[in-house]
Amino acid sequence: METFLLFSVILLWLLVLLNIVMTIGLARRIKSQLPPPIEFLKAGQPAPPFTAWTLAGTQVTDQDYAGQSIAFVFLSPHCQPCREEIPHLAALQPRARQAGITLLLVSDSSEQEAQTFVDELQLELSMLIAPRNRTRFLSDYKASVTPSFCLVDTQGNIKAAGPGMSNLAQQIEMMFPGANGGDGMG
Repeated sequence: METFLLFSVILLWLLVLLNIVMTIGLARRIKSQLPPPIEFLKAGQPAPPFTAWTLAGTQVTDQDYAGQSIAFVFLSPHCQPCREEIPHLAALQPRARQAGITLLLVSDSSEQEAQTFVDELQLELSMLIAPRNRTRFLSDYKASVTPSFCLVDTQGNIKAAGPGMSNLAQQIEMMFPGANGGDGMG
């Protein structure tokens, strides 16, 4: 009887150890299949140089905006949350301008798709085109999700970057109290 009990205890511990090893292996497999965490540019670092195009086809670079505070809003015409944010952006534009910030939409699409997007939504906001196959603008600014933003100060340094437009409105309010006259985004 004691031999049977000893054998049962040893077998039970082997099963427990096997279960632990299998659980660890499964956890590692699941972790390796998860997407990497989303990163944004960090406040204080210099804004990367960029090249983009206007809807008229004119090439622009970071030098064209030197000395200005810019809020780049990264979006895609195929992104439903981007479309839903447009009214908030239109409401934010006068307050951003009052705070001395130029609000620029940056689309990852072709000129034709961007123009259709602008026409459909009757946008009066300035838009730059930065297709991923023509420029590194979006990748250098770590705009891997849309909508997202990057706020650059007059010295060309990143003030803030992140997802969503409510975060942009909060950043403008923190930098320039009173600039965000309560548009419901914060």
